[in-house]
Amino acid sequence: MTQLRTVQVLGGGSAGSSAHVRSLTAGLVARGVRVTVCAPDPLERLYDFRGCGADHVPVARRGDPLSLGALRAACATADVVHAHGLHAAVRAAVALGGQRVPLVVTWHTRVHADGPRGHLLRLLERRAVRAAAVV
Repeated sequence: MTQLRTVQVLGGGSAGSSAHVRSLTAGLVARGVRVTVCAPDPLERLYDFRGCGADHVPVARRGDPLSLGALRAACATADVVHAHGLHAAVRAAVALGGQRVPLVVTWHTRVHADGPRGHLLRLLERRAVRAAAVV
């Protein structure tokens, strides 16, 4: 039997979601799951995902082709991708486009806005939800 592989994707990495990913990662690694955390370098320095047994792929909190390419490469052999937050969920959905890898999305917080920004946020939420196997 092959080892299960999961990729955890962080966007901005608020203290709550970063601590959650650190705890989740430690638990998964302890159960024999291979974990890769895709997050900006400053979050690795603060939360030491490698210290609990995960691989770390530095992915900037941007939607540019270089960042999306790095995310897509990290997710290519994953059994499941777990995105934490709206920004991470949308970037993971774009990176996984065309791949048959289940996407799990966790909303740690929800931004409420009116007007054009609110409309954009609702569009992004719908994009993430449609791509997700579980929200």
